[in-house]
Amino acid sequence: MVISDRNRRASDQVVLPVYLVDDRRSVEMADGEVVGIGFTPFLDEARTVELVQDDGAPVLPGVVYAGVSGVAFHDDVLQLPHFGAGRPVEIHPEPGNPNDHNALAVFGGGLRVGYLPGPVAAALAPSGTRRGHGVVLMEWSTNGVRSGISVLGSMHVTLSLSSPG
Repeated sequence: MVISDRNRRASDQVVLPVYLVDDRRSVEMADGEVVGIGFTPFLDEARTVELVQDDGAPVLPGVVYAGVSGVAFHDDVLQLPHFGAGRPVEIHPEPGNPNDHNALAVFGGGLRVGYLPGPVAAALAPSGTRRGHGVVLMEWSTNGVRSGISVLGSMHVTLSLSSPG
């Protein structure tokens, strides 16, 4: 059943189908090779409409695909299996955060690994105290040690993930 915006109630669930394709990228840097392993997200089953990571704004209304900031402060946590590509994460608002009242922390396995970038958090923070959900789409490693992650998530929209069968 399709519900028009006019007839939508706050309790109605919005589901966004996202189609994933395996992805591996590498970039030579001065301090070693940076390798990304994970998935590229698409909005259509034919995989022609790609979602592109944007650390400055939501990629769709209420949907974020961004690198996680502050992981260098949680390097020991970042190495845990909770933050591998394809693993689920939770997004927790931290309105009492002294550095940013819009802060949205990223958790996996009950452990905080970092935050969504400030501009993205500011756009999504009006969600109040609602917790969001997401998935690690890409894990980045330098010389074999995980150095960053990118997540796809939302505070309101349920993501329905599919990969090629």
